Amino acid sequence: MAAPIGRVFDDGVRDQPRTHVFIIGVDNYIFGDGPKASMVAGGLPQLTSPRRSAFAIANWFLKEFANPDARLGTLTMLVSKKGRKAVFPFRGNKRRLPSADLKSVKRAMAQWRDVFESHPDNMVVFYFCGHGVSFGQKAAMLLSNFGDPASAYDGAIDLDSLRGTMRNAQPGRQLFVIDCCRTRADSLYDNETEIGGRVLSVVPAGRPPGTMVRQCVMLPTIDGEKAFGVSNDVSVFTAAFLDAVRFAGFDDSTGNWVSTTLLILDAISRLVEHRLPQKLRERTVPTALESASFSINHIDEPQLAKSIVTIEEPAGWPDGTFSATDVSGAGRPTHHLPTSAKDDFRYCQFELQFGTWEFSGDPDVKPPTIKPARRKCLRPVAYVKLEVTP
Repeated sequence: MAAPIGRVFDDGVRDQPRTHVFIIGVDNYIFGDGPKASMVAGGLPQLTSPRRSAFAIANWFLKEFANPDARLGTLTMLVSKKGRKAVFPFRGNKRRLPSADLKSVKRAMAQWRDVFESHPDNMVVFYFCGHGVSFGQKAAMLLSNFGDPASAYDGAIDLDSLRGTMRNAQPGRQLFVIDCCRTRADSLYDNETEIGGRVLSVVPAGRPPGTMVRQCVMLPTIDGEKAFGVSNDVSVFTAAFLDAVRFAGFDDSTGNWVSTTLLILDAISRLVEHRLPQKLRERTVPTALESASFSINHIDEPQLAKSIVTIEEPAGWPDGTFSATDVSGAGRPTHHLPTSAKDDFRYCQFELQFGTWEFSGDPDVKPPTIKPARRKCLRPVAYVKLEVTP
């Protein structure tokens, strides 16, 4: 029997609750900018971040994800890159991944449905990174063959259609992480009633009567704005999501250190605010279409506090050194981190023992000067924004 399309991991368990993950990353658009550019997709630039972002998400689920109520059951991934098919290294083997075109995505999703429908207490996670578009009140995720002259608008996933059909599914916890721009396209698609369409059908059967489907749909930016990607690296939104599920989106109010969807959303917003300058933050405003709360990940009790340190506007991110000095009397060593104006992000991250610390910055060129600030670091993460004096 042929292996399921794009199935990177499968523990084979179907009679117990599991988490089933579906990942799409699209770097290369066949009919986007290039020799095969079409009237519909010719303006789409080729990307370098989605494949790396998809791999980063996959590696986190495979190596770090911990949810005792729904352990990782399957992980499916489709990735489109320029040239040969993408290769994903896993457990010493190289897995060739299918291209994220409409035909492959539909086949892989049908197989994904077969596993996530196997138990009512399963959790599902859908992740997409690539180009997206919004028109009117609709939004679509563009697959690698979007803009094919033979079926120009079909190669996309309609987000509302996917969310709607997933409400028929058995799993009551559903997380969608949609890492793409939502650039308006009304002028280009004036006469279109929809872009993309149904890529999955789920018959409403099997879920116990009266049970609720909780969906959380996370987006990197407000409607009509461009998401911020990093050339040849993981995107800002995906990097913030991963830090949220690793350390920033947790509390211990239940006795365990658990991240929930709402804690993750709040952490992503804070991380983006402390990592991007104002002009880019205006383009990258994390938001949610649905924000039902449920637990995602568990971690061991933190032994160190993560401290995200940045400076206020209007100063640019400087060349220089940022320091964290223990002022609680414990006599711990001072930590130093170099910075560069060439950094994609604009922050330093310290890992500090719990206590009171003084944070300061020493730019190579003055003015401006950076005023030190004291913070008690007790939680998994502390956000520090230092005042700048011109």
